Amino acid sequence: MVVIAIGAGAAAGVVTRPTPSVEPSATQVPTPTPVPDTGPLVFKQPLTAGCATDDAVWVVSDGGGIGRFDRLLQRWELVDSTLRSLVAAACDADTVTAVGAFGRVVFIDDLAKTIHADDIGLFNAYALSLLPDGALVVGSDGSVQRQSAVGWDKYAEGIAEDLYGVVGFAGGSAWMVGAAGVTYRLEKAGGDVGWKPYDTGTTVSLRTIAATSPTEAIAAGDDGVILRFDGNWRPLESGVKQELRASARVGAITYVVGDGGTALAVEGNTVRPIANISTTCALRAVFANGNEVWFVGSEGTLAGVWRKSGDRVDHWGTC
Repeated sequence: MVVIAIGAGAAAGVVTRPTPSVEPSATQVPTPTPVPDTGPLVFKQPLTAGCATDDAVWVVSDGGGIGRFDRLLQRWELVDSTLRSLVAAACDADTVTAVGAFGRVVFIDDLAKTIHADDIGLFNAYALSLLPDGALVVGSDGSVQRQSAVGWDKYAEGIAEDLYGVVGFAGGSAWMVGAAGVTYRLEKAGGDVGWKPYDTGTTVSLRTIAATSPTEAIAAGDDGVILRFDGNWRPLESGVKQELRASARVGAITYVVGDGGTALAVEGNTVRPIANISTTCALRAVFANGNEVWFVGSEGTLAGVWRKSGDRVDHWGTC
């Protein structure tokens, strides 16, 4: 009972106290499971090649997994840990095509987030080039495969040498290079299309070719050999003796890379070293993404990727 004073007198009454409210118990929010950072694992793979889609940069490996660099988040991720033997890759806006041993071709759809593989023949695929209506793949024992809307077909006869590099053009022409210094250009003669050999004056293996048209090209290979085609193949002085493995055309410059961290820029008849790519790992791939030039390297258990934009170079990995 509570006594309440009213004026000068007093009145007795009962004041009902409100029932105390019960505090709700705290809701337990589950702690989110941290997303593992698989970026460092990319650089434990024996990286061999790479290319760029609109939203990402991709690297593949010979005996390891597949890595993806998200251009928006600026972050690497090992997106597939399946052990695959892949040695070359090419990208368009949203897809990646990679090739390797035993005629294996791997397709990655960056929009659908899917990966699937095909086998296109009993040969080792060493290089590929995307075309407006498909792709060209070359490899061991003169193997050439052409992809079209209806699938894959053999695209050369009578070539015996291993073929290590290929570049195709809109309009049906292409170059390919290989063992013993061979080069072939796809040409039309009358109503027929065939691969015409061009003498290079060298017998060393040519492992890469870069060009923007059938009439001008740069090829490179073993013993530091670099050749320029301007109607005939002519040697250029590279200043190195290392095996040269990959090349990419960016504007007027052809970038050529190889063993021992060799990185060269070829412009016209001039070859100069790229001083700010600092590594002794073998550089196994080079490719362009807009004005950026990307380099991929590995040696044993070490791997690295470099991005060159003007004078700036960003580096990831252990090489």
